[in-house]
Amino acid sequence: MNEHPYRGVSAAFPTKHQKEKVVSPKFSTLDIELIVSKIDTDLLGTFSGEIPRSGTPKEVVLKKAHLGAIDLGLPFAIASEGSIAPDPLIPFLISDIECMAWIDKNRNIEVVEFYRSLDIVTARTIITKSDSIQQFLTKADFPNHSLIAKSENGSGQIFKGLNSVVSLEIALKKLWKDSEKLIIESDLRAHHSPSRRQNIAVLAERLVTRLSKLCPKCQLPGWGQVGDLYGVECRECGIVEKQAIRGMVLGCAGCEYKEEKLSERSYVEPAECSFCNP
Repeated sequence: MNEHPYRGVSAAFPTKHQKEKVVSPKFSTLDIELIVSKIDTDLLGTFSGEIPRSGTPKEVVLKKAHLGAIDLGLPFAIASEGSIAPDPLIPFLISDIECMAWIDKNRNIEVVEFYRSLDIVTARTIITKSDSIQQFLTKADFPNHSLIAKSENGSGQIFKGLNSVVSLEIALKKLWKDSEKLIIESDLRAHHSPSRRQNIAVLAERLVTRLSKLCPKCQLPGWGQVGDLYGVECRECGIVEKQAIRGMVLGCAGCEYKEEKLSERSYVEPAECSFCNP
């Protein structure tokens, strides 16, 4: 069996937030060494909102990867990007949707993987001087998860990475001088959010698994799911529920070859049918 084409290569990893600590071990299983690029990824958007993200997560993560490759002069690079917001499927819950990209400039390959998780610690509150914040701190898993503090009116400094009672008290004391209301929220940067780091690690493992698989036709790395197959009959009425997933489409990162893989699900139940249960 031929050696995998990525074994022994080095790849750029542009990150300011120590993501390499959880991502590098996953890539080492394929013998890929990640080298941190020091480019300022905050210029592409910040969680705290000072710099809005321009473009979709996929566009931004690919741009990051290409900037990292250019910075270190390497043909290979990875990058990651996260969005923590109301979940697109269950809007009353908050989800973490992580996106990670691999680029191979030698083979003109771009592979992007996503991971959606509801396991994310995030909290936000607006307080006045008379308010107690103990209940909020428990919800925010402080100090295990760090906090950001800033004035509601936008004046003054934004204090990030607050991970001790002392640092939080100092920040609040300074902020009270210029504002009657303050915002305290989770610091969602990876090095300050253990729950987000765990999701990034899961995604990195998924991406490595995909890179380890070669296209059955052209043997390029990155064979994996590129879409879903829809349409499953209702067990009761026989009408096809168009939104139900009946399988997946597997595809190559390089050529146009695709395969369909059906799930074991033959029917949807009446409760899931838009005709039986409108």
